[in-house]
Amino acid sequence: MKRITWLGATTAAVAVALAAGMSSCAKEKALVDLPEGEECRLALTASTIETKGASVATKATETLPAGMEVGVHIVDLTSKETLTTATKWVNLKHVTDASGGLVYQTDASGLPIILTTGYVYDIHAYSPYQAGLTAAGTTQIPVSHGTDLLWAKTTGEKPNAATHKANLVFEHRMARVAFQVVADAASTPDITGATIKVTGFYGDGKLDLASGKITPGTVDNTIELTETGKAICFVPREGDMELNVEVTVPAPSLNAGTYAGVIKQTFNPGESVDITVTVIDRNSELGISAQVVKWVDKTGSVDVNN
Repeated sequence: MKRITWLGATTAAVAVALAAGMSSCAKEKALVDLPEGEECRLALTASTIETKGASVATKATETLPAGMEVGVHIVDLTSKETLTTATKWVNLKHVTDASGGLVYQTDASGLPIILTTGYVYDIHAYSPYQAGLTAAGTTQIPVSHGTDLLWAKTTGEKPNAATHKANLVFEHRMARVAFQVVADAASTPDITGATIKVTGFYGDGKLDLASGKITPGTVDNTIELTETGKAICFVPREGDMELNVEVTVPAPSLNAGTYAGVIKQTFNPGESVDITVTVIDRNSELGISAQVVKWVDKTGSVDVNN
């Protein structure tokens, strides 16, 4: 999915703002700049901003749904930490409440996340949260077919006041696709009871937490898309993917038979693609056209023969 820039974003994806409110843990302080070295409590709230396409300037703001689980990784750059060496704030589980706030799921001690004024931090996050990841494991987040994955990163956060606000932008890192089967308007074949089967998807992959790039695993042809009109998330790859499309028209239709074709297209993270499969006539050809909707404005088309 395309990267969203915060405050004036025009690319398509879902963005999540994390406003980090900090207050002294030692004693009350006025809401003014604090000297370096002061302890601060980190609190997170969240909202979403969704764009409909690159040409759309206006955006709708919504809170995150309650119960959404987010993994947060904080890197202390002042202490020379990196994403692979950080151990203090690794894979911290947060859950959204009814108002869209991100609530840190602390351990039994109930201790909050404590940052330091004047220090510099990077914050990485992803959703849905996955338990059991080690410090090294959080740099490579497993992804699987059928499940969306959001990713965010903000750099150079430097708390210097009792209240510090950080904007953390979330992006879809999977792609989405939906299919529909229609009859050709000219030859008007009878496609009553037609079914579809699409294969060629990757079964899994890895998301790099530092860059947000997904590396796909291997194609798993046991994964079959057989439902029309419903978008599913899948693991994209760089460059063209090939999806095998079969439409079966059952008897007693005069057009009964199986129509097969391949759609070859680049599917980008954050793009939701609607693909129309047109049955032209019996033993003729299968027409396929694709159009990207909602997240990114893009169109494509392909015609194939059976």
